Amino acid sequence: MTGFGRGEACGRMHAYTVEVQSVNHRFLEVRCRLPKRLNGLEPRLQRAVQQRFARGHFEVSVQEKDLEGRTRSLKVDLPLARQYVELLRALQREMELPGQIGVEMLAGQRELISVEESEETLDESWGELEPALTAALESMAGMRGQEGAALVAALTRHLAEIETVLARIAGRAPDLVATQRTRLRERVTELLDGRLPDPVRLEQEVAILAERGDVAEECDRLQSHLVQFRETLMQPGPQGRRLDFLLQEMNREANTIGSKAADAGLAREVVELKTAVERLREQVQNLE
Repeated sequence: MTGFGRGEACGRMHAYTVEVQSVNHRFLEVRCRLPKRLNGLEPRLQRAVQQRFARGHFEVSVQEKDLEGRTRSLKVDLPLARQYVELLRALQREMELPGQIGVEMLAGQRELISVEESEETLDESWGELEPALTAALESMAGMRGQEGAALVAALTRHLAEIETVLARIAGRAPDLVATQRTRLRERVTELLDGRLPDPVRLEQEVAILAERGDVAEECDRLQSHLVQFRETLMQPGPQGRRLDFLLQEMNREANTIGSKAADAGLAREVVELKTAVERLREQVQNLE
């Protein structure tokens, strides 16, 4: 399911903005974009998403802004500065170079002077960042909830379509068996060139062959799957994986009915049935 959420929070030394986007995916996948200083928090962000959602590809983006008034101080690396001076003087003596080695020359060496900021642990950063992440996930959950309601309505329409086609196929099942028996008798008589076979044996063989073309059992199983699908759809919480399994079983029964289709009329109904099941499957891929 698709969705977007944004959250903001301010801490003692930083302000955070968290944006979360999600797109359809069969499984749960979380990717994070964090400031380098916060890379150690990625597992916590991933767990927070995993605890809230069951399916989808999630992109979590965190922006960090320093607040004014942070405690900063300059630090000079004196040991390194002494080495600079000693080496420059040695170079000057060795090459007999003129000039003075002064503070201006050392000030140009950027690695000698650094800005030292007040330390902040990852736990402190997480405490300041987590409210922004929670707000972003809440916002996205609301958007995904609205999309989910629309998907349920679409899936319900597809279910009704499948049930309509299935009812037509099931209604033809008794006539199909009778038609099969008649055709088989005619075919056997034609092959025997008018010779009369054992009527009892003929009826047994015809009955066996006709039963192989009976689709009533498959229709009953498919109807049962449809009932389970509708019940599961109405249950709270993530149900996408269970619906995926039911669709596999529904598709299996539709294929079996298609393999038994003995006339053009039934074959057309089976094509329509498979098409409706496929439309249902495509929509379920978007459901958590």
